[in-house]
Amino acid sequence: MLRISSLIHLSLFWAGVMSAIELVPEHQTVIVSVGDPATLRCSMKGEAISNYYINWYRKTQGNTMTFIYREKGIYGPGFKDNFQGDMDTEENQAVLKILAPSERDEGSYYCARDRNTRTEIKAHLGNTKSTDKLIFGKGTGVTVEPERQPHTNPSVFVMKNGTNVACLVKDFYPKDIRINLESSKKITEFDPAIVVSPSGKYNAIKLGQYGDSNSVTCSVQHNKELVYSTDFEVKTNSTDHPKPTETENTKQPSKSCHEPKAIVHAEKVNMMSLTVLGLRMLFAKSVAINFLLTAKLLFL
Repeated sequence: MLRISSLIHLSLFWAGVMSAIELVPEHQTVIVSVGDPATLRCSMKGEAISNYYINWYRKTQGNTMTFIYREKGIYGPGFKDNFQGDMDTEENQAVLKILAPSERDEGSYYCARDRNTRTEIKAHLGNTKSTDKLIFGKGTGVTVEPERQPHTNPSVFVMKNGTNVACLVKDFYPKDIRINLESSKKITEFDPAIVVSPSGKYNAIKLGQYGDSNSVTCSVQHNKELVYSTDFEVKTNSTDHPKPTETENTKQPSKSCHEPKAIVHAEKVNMMSLTVLGLRMLFAKSVAINFLLTAKLLFL
């Protein structure tokens, strides 16, 4: 009975020791410019980091975890040329350098240790490359900005058709933005897609489906300010932009997909069309092309 009690206490002691070991990132968020090297650091609390093998992973949209680096020069496919892993035993830190960041390097970066120590792995598994269960620290969100430029507030457009709604946001900087489609009759919503334009500013789209699309409004929080789609639409209908006559509409094709008439005469479009719209935005070369494609998809 005494032996069992001792074992229980010993187990609880080791559980407390293991739970006290923690991997802590130096920063929760890091913003870098395209091409400027970035260094991520991860400290170990409660133990010497040299006692464990350290790994680095990146999580992208869709919560996909991708292996980047493991000690002894082991890199995941496509990472060796632009990433460099290292250990700083004096600071008790693992280090990951992004040599020339690009937009595709955005995501959340995590350091992770093997559950077992180096000694345990070598003793029981016979090699240092064996895949053991990993224990992750908290992540560092990395945002890669184009060349820095003045802050620019976005313009916001809403397109509605049946139950489908698209909120288009154009020409904003910096990238950090929150897009809210608001309705009491939400069916489903999708995460926004954000792309950079040739000018270095950003464009974004958020798609959703609602029981009553007419009740949907879109608001954008950017640079500590709120921008509403209704505010922008009112401006487009001001006296500075007189409504073209029916004859003018016949002679000249519309140069903008923002005209309220487009929404009134829109025909039925399914969610697949809106999804294609998002993909079009991702690969379009300019804002003008983006919005022309939008008009074709929604209003043909």
